[in-house]
Amino acid sequence: MKYILGIDIGTTAIKGAVIGEDGKIYGTQTSEYSLTTLSTGEVEADLQLYIDAFTKSVKGAITDAGVDTDKITCVGFSSTAETCVFLDERNEPLCKVIAWMDTRATREAEYLTEHFEKKDIIQKVGFDGIYAIHPVSKILAVKNKTPDIFENTRMFAQIKDYFVYRLTGEYYTDDSTASDHGFYDIRNRCYWTEMLDFVGIREEYLPKIVPPGTEIGTISSQAAMEFGLNPNTKINVGAFDQGCGAIGAGNIRPGIASESSGSALVTVTTIDALNPDATGDVPTLCSAIPGKYMYQPYCTGSIIVKWYRDTFCEKEKMIEKQTGVNAYTQMDELVMSTRPGADGLIMLPYFQGSGIPELNENAQGVYFGITATHTRGHFIRAIMEGLAIALRRMLECEQKLGAEMTEIRSLGGGSKSKAWCQIKADILGIPVKVIDNSESTACMGCAILAGVANGIWNSVEEAAEQFVSIKETYEPNPDNRELYEKVYNQYVEVTKALNPVFK
Repeated sequence: MKYILGIDIGTTAIKGAVIGEDGKIYGTQTSEYSLTTLSTGEVEADLQLYIDAFTKSVKGAITDAGVDTDKITCVGFSSTAETCVFLDERNEPLCKVIAWMDTRATREAEYLTEHFEKKDIIQKVGFDGIYAIHPVSKILAVKNKTPDIFENTRMFAQIKDYFVYRLTGEYYTDDSTASDHGFYDIRNRCYWTEMLDFVGIREEYLPKIVPPGTEIGTISSQAAMEFGLNPNTKINVGAFDQGCGAIGAGNIRPGIASESSGSALVTVTTIDALNPDATGDVPTLCSAIPGKYMYQPYCTGSIIVKWYRDTFCEKEKMIEKQTGVNAYTQMDELVMSTRPGADGLIMLPYFQGSGIPELNENAQGVYFGITATHTRGHFIRAIMEGLAIALRRMLECEQKLGAEMTEIRSLGGGSKSKAWCQIKADILGIPVKVIDNSESTACMGCAILAGVANGIWNSVEEAAEQFVSIKETYEPNPDNRELYEKVYNQYVEVTKALNPVFK
């Protein structure tokens, strides 16, 4: 039996999973870390927090699997695509890691959008503008606010690129990850030199680009000792986490969409080629499947559910501590005991801006229609319904571009909520299918990429079809269709009315 170590570097945690050539997960370890969020939009953390979590997850997953390291033939990576690391000539960090949802670069994003022709941005970047999440905006913000850090940077890396370096001694990235940077040409699959020149980024200070799932070499002897891996282990560059998650969910052909309700609410639809009529309002990126593309709209996700738990659910957290019954499970019960539509309470889930069709980075969260009759169950249900409506609006934008979807596959922490999955099915009007090991789909996806490159499996498509299985299916409840149409229309009206006042 050969094994693959899949590593997913997420927003607030790193997960390692040891996966066998039979497609089974033999061991996992998740290590969390905390981000510092400031009122001015900065979201950051010390690089050492990531290093500690990475080390713990790698070693913990291997220990949990109970396999010899000489049987782990390769390592694959999955990560966020916009989490920036600024490194000096000794490969030491010059500042804290800037998380993907950081919005310190809002003005820089507007400046870059105004400077370049919109048609050029659409063709090169796949968006209708440059946004604060894009690393190019973050880099320009660092240049403007702390020029000494910019001048001393010798590698503008993403968090995955840094750990690829830690294992191999070389900086590599893949075109699915790079395609969400704002300085990458998704049509020609190379750096956008005009953008680099305008911002002042030297290409030699960026990682080398290879296709997703490229095996880039053997682990260094030093890294093998540091992380407890065999010195013959092959390292794979992997891909963007949403692309890896799509592969791990079996989202590899038209008709299937996937959604992840994690720190962000993201939907992915795989497409074979770029749409010449695309206007950039639906973000288009390079897929984790080499040569393909994907639509990837997003907005704030279940971080709102976590916020509500942490802020208003002391009772549930105490019960969890005393009995072991998860606080989220108790919140689910409150939702299921509350009528669909939350008795008129609507939640706009815009904690860090809204997704498409607005893409308003200044949008904020709103509860609308509060009355004295509303309980905590109403407030939690309104969150879940609001996020499901946001998901429907994103899928509708993709459908206008010709994307087909007859089912949606749910992954991430949100897929564990039975109440939320049923709400999604009712509001979307299509079956919602939860994947086995849904919280490990990104690890599974990057492991499939690594295994194919290593010769363990013949193709990404074949491995995904063979190993991805459906745990549970939620069918739309026709009794709720008319009610949710009214809720949907009111949600849209409230969003349109408030958009002008979000500043």
